[in-house]
Amino acid sequence: MGSKIKKTILSVSIAIILLLFVIYGISTFYVAPKYEDFCDYSEPVHQVETEEECEASEGKWTDYSNERPVPRKVDSEDDISEGWCNFNYYCNKDYDAVREHHNRNVFIIAVIIGLVAVLAGGIILKLESVSTGIMGGGALTIIYGILRYWGDASDTLRFIILGIVLAILIWIGYKKLEKK
Repeated sequence: MGSKIKKTILSVSIAIILLLFVIYGISTFYVAPKYEDFCDYSEPVHQVETEEECEASEGKWTDYSNERPVPRKVDSEDDISEGWCNFNYYCNKDYDAVREHHNRNVFIIAVIIGLVAVLAGGIILKLESVSTGIMGGGALTIIYGILRYWGDASDTLRFIILGIVLAILIWIGYKKLEKK
């Protein structure tokens, strides 16, 4: 009984450490874009009250009727304008595009590493506690990769990704079970 608990703890530990190893390996060698490199956190020097002033300041005017307003200081009721200026609108779009590209690449890297780990744990490795841990870590790595890109992927791509991963996992299950 004690041996089974030790094997389970070893398997879970290997799975978690493999996941963290892959996550930190990817972030070490493929650095994520930083918001600060695209947008300035500092407040604008002057108050912008009109769409024209906003666009002249390289911002994007947002009408209150279209989006939730951003709170701002007003000195009087006469000082309330019909919208607000998002000074970071364009840099946000640039950052989002680069972030989406980075997340897609992290997804690809993580899914490949995860599938290799699941294949190695399911087919190649013989020691059950180690192979189970490697398979679990591979599955967690696949999930991590999918979650990194999930919000940016289309429904069709999500369906295809899940179908491929599911087919591979079922195939490995049959290969692993056939050996017993």
